[in-house]
Amino acid sequence: MKFDVVGAGALGLMFGCKLAASGQGVRFWTRTNEQAKLLVKEGIMLLEGEGSSPMNITSLTAYSLQEASTRLETQMHADWIILATKQRHIDNALVKAMKPIIGHDTKILCLQNGIGHVEFLSQAFPKTPLYAVITTEGAKRSGSYQVIRAGKGVTTVGHVGSSSIWKEIDLQNAAEKLIDTFDAAGFCSLLSKDIDREIYRKLLINSVINPLTAMWRITNGELLESEERRKLLQQLCEEAIAIYEARNIPFEGDAYDIVSEVCRSTAINMSSMLKDVLQGVPTEIDYINGRLVEMAKQSGMSVPGHEMIWRLVRGLYK
Repeated sequence: MKFDVVGAGALGLMFGCKLAASGQGVRFWTRTNEQAKLLVKEGIMLLEGEGSSPMNITSLTAYSLQEASTRLETQMHADWIILATKQRHIDNALVKAMKPIIGHDTKILCLQNGIGHVEFLSQAFPKTPLYAVITTEGAKRSGSYQVIRAGKGVTTVGHVGSSSIWKEIDLQNAAEKLIDTFDAAGFCSLLSKDIDREIYRKLLINSVINPLTAMWRITNGELLESEERRKLLQQLCEEAIAIYEARNIPFEGDAYDIVSEVCRSTAINMSSMLKDVLQGVPTEIDYINGRLVEMAKQSGMSVPGHEMIWRLVRGLYK
């Protein structure tokens, strides 16, 4: 199976490295020529945990997306594109750059946190099947192309939207083959027939943990260490559930209990939004809490907690 990995962040590198090590064909597409050249020169070193030997993948194929329209290799289309960029980078410029690497049989896997990007991509690529990925895998960069697999998790895949030229059975078969390939590469993977439920479950969790840890500069577990913090967790959970109920979005279980359990199970982890803040780069707040605020307004609701935290995180940047 052939994969094009668009985006060379921690998750993209980890998935690409593991797939390449298992014998799959993998190409990386980066934003700049310099990134591509460095990736080819250094390769990827993946450390999977204490006591494990580093996995070194060399002889990699990597190009910048700027070269996609001129590379002959582009004509050899991949079976899957793993879209591992930050959500804020999914725009018209990225769509234009990706068009040459999308073939008739190519499918796109989206690894982003928030919502809104799938609708954007489905309009940009109406004939290309889109799949959402919800993963609890943990990955962090420790160097240019050194990646630590911070925690083994579960990767759930599901088809989103509709396809005018693909039969449902073909979409299902493609996803099942992908799951087998992921499993062979060392991931724990599941196929979901209701991926929207998983997307909105993760959206609620991220809308609580990510902005609060980013504002307070604390780990996930520290969110439960004071009554004031727990009260704000509770408020954000209740507001999100109110939005879901107004829009008939199902959510199983008690939201506060679920978020609290995630805080405990990932106690030492830093959220992706906190990492962005510490690195001084824009966050994905608009695609997480910003989307919830937008949904609330469309439903004639007020969500003061989410609106305040959305503005506070946005206010970190001019």
